[in-house]
Amino acid sequence: MENRNFYEKTTYPDGSSYVTIKDFVDSFTYRINSYEDLWILQQISDVYKYNNHNAHITIPNLFEAQADRRFYTNQSSGLKLVCDFINKMGWKSVSIFHPHNPEVVEVLIDNVKIIDNTYFIKEVLSEIYCGQNNVERDLGLFYHQRQELYDNLILMSTDAGGFKPLMKLTDKLQWNGETFSASKSRKYEDGKSKLVQQIDKDDFQGKDILIIDDMSLYGGTFKGLSKMLKEKNCGKLYLAVSHITIQDLGIDPVTDYFDKVFTTNSKFDEYDWGALIGNGNPNNLNIIKMFNL
Repeated sequence: MENRNFYEKTTYPDGSSYVTIKDFVDSFTYRINSYEDLWILQQISDVYKYNNHNAHITIPNLFEAQADRRFYTNQSSGLKLVCDFINKMGWKSVSIFHPHNPEVVEVLIDNVKIIDNTYFIKEVLSEIYCGQNNVERDLGLFYHQRQELYDNLILMSTDAGGFKPLMKLTDKLQWNGETFSASKSRKYEDGKSKLVQQIDKDDFQGKDILIIDDMSLYGGTFKGLSKMLKEKNCGKLYLAVSHITIQDLGIDPVTDYFDKVFTTNSKFDEYDWGALIGNGNPNNLNIIKMFNL
């Protein structure tokens, strides 16, 4: 039996299950990390409807968020299927934290509210520059009296596609420092198309760099960028991704490439490095607890 505060899930040996609602709450946060989770949410919705209740729900990480387009006619569209499933549940409203393509999600889900990454990045900046000093962590004081923040830190996107949302973020942060974008080009090698990362700047003059993105699996893009940046006279390197979607960071973890990696607990409360944790650096990962799960 699995307990998530307001409901219980009972599973039989053959894998079938049912949900019992203990308390009809008006709002709740629910992780969808698998199709099994999505099915349980459907069962919760079924009980709510049967008892003439409804609720506002928050989904920390939208499952299948990267499958947001159908490249070929003979391929399925994972995000559309997930969103259709959520729509049919008929919740009062659905809040989703920083999905990969918010414009698409807004079209596919009714009564949806997008939670952007502004609060997350504020917390990241506070951790980097203020640590645990509660006085300095007051955001008003932090942003308007710490000119060194703007003088010494560059906010960076991984490519041109990420630069537009980064600019929207800087407007909300009232960011007065430098903002920069890496880029990608495409080349053909051995008959195959290959994306190549580029950084059109040779000297970052010792400034620290914070790369901001929405999602990471094993972090190949970020590892490549870190290697290039270290050859271009940068200071400390930081990475802030809203969602790290693989719990085991692997034998070559992205945390080894940065002075600090920040993420949220949208997918997992903790991460691990498998059998080779001794070769990783768990102290380089800071999980901002945005969701009470």
